Amino acid sequence: MGFGSGIVALGVSLLVAVVLVLTQKFHGKLTIDGQSGVQKVHSRPTPRVGGVAVVCGVLVGGAFLPLGAAHLWAMIALSAIPAFASGLIEDLTKRVGPKWRLLATIGSGLAFSMLTGLHLGELGIPGVDFLMSYSAFSILFTAFAIGGIANALNIIDGVNGLASGTGIIVLLGFAAVAGLEGDMAILAICLMSAAALLGFFLMNFPAGRIFLGDAGAYSTGFLLAVIAVALPARNPEISPLIGLIALAYPVIETGVSVHRRMVRDGSSPGQPDRLHLHSLVYRSRARQAAGRIGHPALRSGMTSVMLWPLPLLSVAAMVAMRNNTGMLLLSLLAMMLIYLNVYRRVALLRSPLRHQVERPASLPLGEFARPNR
Repeated sequence: MGFGSGIVALGVSLLVAVVLVLTQKFHGKLTIDGQSGVQKVHSRPTPRVGGVAVVCGVLVGGAFLPLGAAHLWAMIALSAIPAFASGLIEDLTKRVGPKWRLLATIGSGLAFSMLTGLHLGELGIPGVDFLMSYSAFSILFTAFAIGGIANALNIIDGVNGLASGTGIIVLLGFAAVAGLEGDMAILAICLMSAAALLGFFLMNFPAGRIFLGDAGAYSTGFLLAVIAVALPARNPEISPLIGLIALAYPVIETGVSVHRRMVRDGSSPGQPDRLHLHSLVYRSRARQAAGRIGHPALRSGMTSVMLWPLPLLSVAAMVAMRNNTGMLLLSLLAMMLIYLNVYRRVALLRSPLRHQVERPASLPLGEFARPNR
């Protein structure tokens, strides 16, 4: 079921991450993530090429997958090249714009559908299902959905352990669904991939010795997206919306960010700011909690701990209601309401440690804050 490949993937990923940290003085000019930027929360220059460790882990671990999973995994790995390459080039040069990275992940999604023949079918939504009956539309829709989810995971990659921890939670949820439905190939791939992420996670959480980087975030998001497509495509009894609810937190975060950046101030949704939910939690509740225990350096890790319940809740709903599209839609609505309620409460919070937490401190109902300039 992939346990052997998982052990290999974990060991290789952890080893590569350790080597990257220990040798950063040799490659730091290319790989170090500086402290400038409105979204930065780390206190020291840190390598941002943890994605290399994850990819090494899944590539070596994939060689030990059971035969039934090996072919599908090879197609996934091959199609992930544009997503990984665009992210790695950005990590090394800081010169690949968000539009080009989005196009690269969409290209990876298109390659996945063409290589495997797997794509989303009926979604259980009247009108949309008519369009999805045309293969060309369904394949393009799938490619855009995969690209969107890959970018959504990158949006939440801002504090130690949040993106990788969310990825591990979602992969284990997909593994549970695959096991319940008897899809041993996807079960093995999910367990091996979660193990590779765990190897990186051990060096990233809570101290943040290495970051996932764009290559890691896009590759992980791509992997989650293609599993979300492959599971219902290979097992028609599963609702095609399982990926949407499993990844509700990063998807909703992205939607809110697009609304804030485009509708409220007309700027690009790919431009970073300090108003993502994890940024607000970092500057308020996590700051208070770290102060209470006398370890302010743990703010970043505490932010992830406070936000992991969101993917845990959505993944639990996905596993329980995997065969019921209507209930999954209701679960998605519930997750949106939970997210918006949490966002508003955190955005309105005034820290007892200071008279005013960094803006925004006061938001009317239904309004989202404008970024600091």
